[in-house]
Amino acid sequence: MANRGDVISVDRLWDVFDVEREKAWDGVDAPVGSPEWNIAAGKIYVINNICNAVHNMNAEPRSSADQAEKPVWKETSSVVHTDYADGSAETKTVKHAAWRCPVCGWFVGEQVDVFGRKHNQMKKNFCDRCGQRIDWESVEKEEP
Repeated sequence: MANRGDVISVDRLWDVFDVEREKAWDGVDAPVGSPEWNIAAGKIYVINNICNAVHNMNAEPRSSADQAEKPVWKETSSVVHTDYADGSAETKTVKHAAWRCPVCGWFVGEQVDVFGRKHNQMKKNFCDRCGQRIDWESVEKEEP
């Protein structure tokens, strides 16, 4: 079974669900409506709900997610409002820049300036949201 944080393929996930469905009915010889039958039916209901949720997610199929893609550099800005204890307030625009997943746009790394040289840090090899593999080697080669 997968552990929290593991990246597994959607195809493998369907196989796990099929096995769990079989296990839910395994050994249930009770008539329809009996407590044992209701417990097994409840497990199947939960598994089917999980399957529907996974199906509705914007998950990239593993066949294309296994091919590493270069992350996208994206700059954004947001308005930050701060209230101070003395009653004054400050509103300013803050600019953010980060490496984003090329498929779903989720954060996969950041770049900082260290002694005049750019350094990529907090680099993720896979996107946390869609599982897309990230190709950091092509990013490192492009930088001077």
